[in-house]
Amino acid sequence: MNYENVTLCKLALASTMYNFLTPFNYSLGRLNEATGSNIDLANRAHCLSLMEWLNNWGCRHLSKDQHDVASNSILNWYQVDGASLFTNEKPLWDLEDVELEIAARAYGSLKDKTGARRVRGGSKQEVHIGPTAASKILFAIRPKALMPWDEAMRISFECDGSPESYFKYLITIRNLTLHIGDLCRNKGFQIDDLPQKLERPNSTVLALVNEYIWVTETRKVELPSSETLTQWASLG
Repeated sequence: MNYENVTLCKLALASTMYNFLTPFNYSLGRLNEATGSNIDLANRAHCLSLMEWLNNWGCRHLSKDQHDVASNSILNWYQVDGASLFTNEKPLWDLEDVELEIAARAYGSLKDKTGARRVRGGSKQEVHIGPTAASKILFAIRPKALMPWDEAMRISFECDGSPESYFKYLITIRNLTLHIGDLCRNKGFQIDDLPQKLERPNSTVLALVNEYIWVTETRKVELPSSETLTQWASLG
């Protein structure tokens, strides 16, 4: 991905498409409403809201009958590894490499936790939380800093789902947010104001970036250039 090709216009278009193509923002809004946008993994109601959101965001291997199993694993992980994360207020572009390394290790530990237990062919099996759900959990608890991903994104960014590849992904996205910050300043405002500018005041900058990547990488939509959009707008 060449982040220098990302423009504010394309971000705006992708976020609009995402909002109308998927119910994902609706379910994220419900999670934020249920948790006050500050998830406490020691709060059972918050955990159950998180599990419902994960199902709505495509993590169906963590099925409803296994929510207690997954919730206990997530809480145990957070008490050991998640507690080492930076504060909820720090955005990705302000994080140092060492903080991203800590996040990547926490991700690696979380993805290998038990998310469900099954009986197949008379034998018991444990299903891991896995790379996609782990990244989405991290996004839920650190929405300004830690990116979610899915398999299509991992393939597109040549990531294998390992902690090392997640670290590489975070570095790439941090560079992208720094580029977006430059674009915002060139237009006379700060990157923190971008959601408001795009009429998405309840979203984080990282959520908008994720929407852009989902539209362009997961769904493979080729967005028109700013020049093309200007030409279309001139048609009235």
